[in-house]
Amino acid sequence: MATAPRRRGRPAGFTLLEVMFGLALLGLGLTVLIKSAAGNIFNAQQARMMGIATDLARGKMYELEDKLLKDGFSDIEQHEDDQAFTDEGWPAIHYSYKIELVELPSFDTLQSIMTGSGSAAGSGSAGSGEGGFENSMLGGMLSQFGGLGGGARGGAGGKGDINASIGASFIQSQYTMFQEILKVTIRKVTLTLTWQVMGTDRDMKVVAFFTDAGSMDKVLNGLGRQWQR
Repeated sequence: MATAPRRRGRPAGFTLLEVMFGLALLGLGLTVLIKSAAGNIFNAQQARMMGIATDLARGKMYELEDKLLKDGFSDIEQHEDDQAFTDEGWPAIHYSYKIELVELPSFDTLQSIMTGSGSAAGSGSAGSGEGGFENSMLGGMLSQFGGLGGGARGGAGGKGDINASIGASFIQSQYTMFQEILKVTIRKVTLTLTWQVMGTDRDMKVVAFFTDAGSMDKVLNGLGRQWQR
């Protein structure tokens, strides 16, 4: 009995080209998925560390304020660099702080700015138009007294020169007192925190101004105590 010949059809399975194409698609999909998951993990970790850093910064600012009020305001800059929050349980988070005096420019410097000859005058010097020093609140007030130096508003040797000179002298004395008050009663504190999130460096800077009204007694001879009441 004769047997019917077998029909040769397409072999079962996938060709090598189909397997390679499928693996490429699978790899692309896994890459996108892993990258998205890593981004979500990074964002979650970053938000967590930011909250922790914010709490640590707030606590350190309270500590620095207590230190300033207890020890008094120093006339020299104080700072510490690259310290760790080890006692708080976060040795991986480091901080640096700087305590600076807050000082106004000297009266001579203001006079140079007002006349346009000072280095700080620049494009915003007096007479340079909008945004110049004479258009500021302080510059406008000082210009009423002859531009800090008793300028010739009333002509040479006129009454305007005398009034301007008197006004400039008064402003200078008041400005000097205010400059000294600011120097002894206000300190600028800059706190910088650094840490890492999954190998990426992160940082945060906080700036605060602390005041001590009692220090005004050094300049006002007891009036600072009255202003505190």
